[in-house]
Amino acid sequence: MTKLKFMARVSAAALAVSLLGGASMAQQQLTQAVRTATQSTQAGAAAQARIDRIDDATSDVVGEYRAALQEKETVALNVEQQRIFLRSQQNEIDSIRSQIDRVDEVQDQLLPMMLRMIGTLEEFIENDVPFQLTERRDRIQKLKDLMEDPAQSPSERYRQIINAYQIEVSYGQQNASYSEALADSDGSVKVEFLRIGRVVLIYKDQDGSLKIWNNAKRAYEDLPSSYAMDYSTATRIALEQKTPEVFPMALPGASKAN
Repeated sequence: MTKLKFMARVSAAALAVSLLGGASMAQQQLTQAVRTATQSTQAGAAAQARIDRIDDATSDVVGEYRAALQEKETVALNVEQQRIFLRSQQNEIDSIRSQIDRVDEVQDQLLPMMLRMIGTLEEFIENDVPFQLTERRDRIQKLKDLMEDPAQSPSERYRQIINAYQIEVSYGQQNASYSEALADSDGSVKVEFLRIGRVVLIYKDQDGSLKIWNNAKRAYEDLPSSYAMDYSTATRIALEQKTPEVFPMALPGASKAN
């Protein structure tokens, strides 16, 4: 009995030792597994960090690439605009060169043209209603003197001619009352003129008689005394002594109904 008990104790001890040894090995295996898992996790985290860095770097590269493309498009647009501008400038340069080449030709044509303009204006004045003839003829003479002055530039000559034309045009839009000497068979007498545009030219002589110019006959005709009040009203308006208003007035060749 005693022997059997001893063997049983020995077997139990051996079993315990065996179990303890197995537990220790299991513990070691578990620890190793945990360590391996931890290392794998750390390695995975490091790999993920590297991936993130690569992704960030890739995003930066993509952004830089897109920015470079946009800059390229902007530069290309600017270059095209500069090409258009340069073509425009070149066209203008070509035009200026062409005009310079034609300067002598233009100047040769300009002088006869201006002389014709002066002659046309002079002829018009002589055939027009004969108001303020001294002033208008003097203006024509000044233009002729201007054309003979070598110190005057073509542009100044042309400017003065156009100015004379504009003055003549303005006469047709004005009413005027003025004193002027009138030559007749008895010499020169000063009379009071009334001009309404280029339509009516009337003067009143020293005895109060009214005369109206008939351009078709190139002569003055008697105007009935019944127009005296109309003449007076129109004269006051022309002198700005009366507020402008509509008023009746004789026309060359017309007669007033009683």
